[in-house]
Amino acid sequence: MNQYEARAYHALHATNTSTAGELSEKAELPRPRVYDVLSSLQEKGFVVLQPGRPVRYAALPITEAVQTLCKQRKENTLQEIEAIEKIAVELSTKIKTARVADKFKTEENVWTLKGREAIYSKLGSMISSAQKQVMLISTPQGVVRKMKAHGSELEGAKARGVDVRVVSQNAVPEAAKIGGFHKRSLPTRLVVADDQALVFLTDEKVHPDEEVGLWIHSPHVASTFKQLVLEKK
Repeated sequence: MNQYEARAYHALHATNTSTAGELSEKAELPRPRVYDVLSSLQEKGFVVLQPGRPVRYAALPITEAVQTLCKQRKENTLQEIEAIEKIAVELSTKIKTARVADKFKTEENVWTLKGREAIYSKLGSMISSAQKQVMLISTPQGVVRKMKAHGSELEGAKARGVDVRVVSQNAVPEAAKIGGFHKRSLPTRLVVADDQALVFLTDEKVHPDEEVGLWIHSPHVASTFKQLVLEKK
């Protein structure tokens, strides 16, 4: 109930019956609103009316009214669930028909990720699926963050025989046991895992929710990044 409905129901409970005008005065309701309030209470099962001139209204016992309301809500909820399930079936059929899911499995893909949580989720997946090489390029602070978030995945990759390399302007003790270190100061934060590359497009000082990354599944692009990063000047 809203405030007007609660005041109207309480006022009706204090009397046997009331007209709309009488209720407006007793419950201190604006006269233009009293009919809408009574109609709403009647639909919810809290009020009954007695036809006549004028029409009179009475409040039903609270236990009876609540039972009616609960029944209505259950029926509405079941209808909503049925509608959702029907939509889900229709969408599932359309997705299978369009083979949208297969688009993620094509040879080359480019996707934009928003927010550090989404970016790190993809990063974890890349490391976990890597079979040959993982290259992590970042600032020392960025390396520490990624080690904290994905240290177990990196250790697992190393245990599988994956060549894990860390590239940063300064050595990071937390990463020493994971793989080889290459000292280079690069303006780009980047992770390459086999044929996948994840490029951080925003400065690491931005709020984590505003961080943007570009995930690229392309053997050519991944190979190019590796050569650019590791080539000696």
